[in-house]
Amino acid sequence: MARLNVEYSTATTITVDGREVLAFGGCNYLGLAHHPAVLGAVREGLSQYGISTTASRETTGNTVVHDRLEEDLAAYTGQEASILLADGYTANIAVAQALTHTHGVALIDAKAHRSLRSAATAAGMQVFEYEHRSGESAAWLVRQYGDQGVAIFTDGVFAADGAVAPVAELLKALPTHRGTLVVDDCHGLCVLGRSGAGTVDHVGIKDPRVCITTTLAKGLGCYGGAVIGRRPLVESVRERADVYRRSTPVPTPIAMGARAAVAIVQKEPGLVEGLRRNTAAMSGVLSGLGVLQRETERREPIPIFTFTLKNREHMERVHRGMLEAGIYAPFIEYPGGPQAMFFRLTVSAKHTQEQIARLGQELARLL
Repeated sequence: MARLNVEYSTATTITVDGREVLAFGGCNYLGLAHHPAVLGAVREGLSQYGISTTASRETTGNTVVHDRLEEDLAAYTGQEASILLADGYTANIAVAQALTHTHGVALIDAKAHRSLRSAATAAGMQVFEYEHRSGESAAWLVRQYGDQGVAIFTDGVFAADGAVAPVAELLKALPTHRGTLVVDDCHGLCVLGRSGAGTVDHVGIKDPRVCITTTLAKGLGCYGGAVIGRRPLVESVRERADVYRRSTPVPTPIAMGARAAVAIVQKEPGLVEGLRRNTAAMSGVLSGLGVLQRETERREPIPIFTFTLKNREHMERVHRGMLEAGIYAPFIEYPGGPQAMFFRLTVSAKHTQEQIARLGQELARLL
């Protein structure tokens, strides 16, 4: 389908061609991209710092805001340290560049985000895929290549369908020497774990071999990326990752907005609880219609819902019908989905029960 030209947005609506429609897309899971305190922090940052630091952090482009945000992210996720990158994609490149001097092989989930393969390939690692969400497949590859140093790369929550990685199984598969598990948690942060601390917190793992990469653009509703984990690895990123050392950081006003977002999530646990309530409600509505993929019918409270219908023509008709009814239900092409084109709906903490019910009513009518 053609991409949207959004003219205006709120936490639950978008305006396209002058018409406001109820939206169940995107990744603004807690609605923080529109939170007044976050917007206020960005405005304050603009007046205090201007738009950009205009230089890399290791020359003249660092601010105390960047330092404090790194501390905030580490504390929020229960890790030792973190380092900011421009976005989630470059966070994966940075950690791969830091690991490559001790890890020669990258094992990547077959349905992982493309940035993980791009990162490992660009860093010069040998890249092998293991079967989707299979610790056994990863372990078999580790037995073949473990003496070269192995990094296993996986999404924490897979973007296309919301499936959760078997983090504990993958950790067990690592070699005892020179082994790291990199969890890209772009869709797990602010969704899973205590207060939304993420997938690693959700599974209850505290292991120095685990490294988290993430974006600030989804659950936190801001912009930027981060590598989070044990302090030696974070310092290695600082020293070895050219993508960090040779680039301008997240604009300081956006970093101030991200600090405000982290503080809000921690002070207002009702946001994450509200997201989980809405996720349960959405799951109930779509399950009642019989459209959810089996993988989407799970116990983890992931606000991503994927489904297909009998054929593409039918799906296009339903998509158009929903839009005519004033509801945007994304019909997309994205790697890792059940088909080339599929519905991928998301719900946020800011949707109301009435809005979720309306989605179900219109889908039922069109189906």
